[in-house]
Amino acid sequence: MEALHEIPGFSDYLKRYYLFNLSGGRKKVKVFLADILLVTAIKGSHAISIIYLRGNKRHKIRGHRLQEFIKITGFLIQVNKHELVSPDAVDYLDEDAIYLDGLKENNRPMYVALNRTYKKAFLDFFHYYEKDKKSK
Repeated sequence: MEALHEIPGFSDYLKRYYLFNLSGGRKKVKVFLADILLVTAIKGSHAISIIYLRGNKRHKIRGHRLQEFIKITGFLIQVNKHELVSPDAVDYLDEDAIYLDGLKENNRPMYVALNRTYKKAFLDFFHYYEKDKKSK
């Protein structure tokens, strides 16, 4: 019998999912990484974040800082001091705000602030990401 890591494509399968620790307990939640639209770090807490997923699902996660989410997913981009956004979640940009497709708050489209410190990097990443998607 083959070891799991020797099965062709198994490592790619593992990269698609991640087990996150839920805040306030010992439970873990399996998340399909491509479903992550937004990560918001809770101000004043140590490595506690809320991840927003497709289908208006959300989970309060502990044990990961924003930079770790970037490494785990490979596609999230920082837009301000406390938030990461998936390029797939972007509906449209305003001067200093990103309106998110698929996320609603009080029955209105959700948006996050686009801080000028992160604006150029976000736009560069977004253009590269869209160009890369079209070439596949």
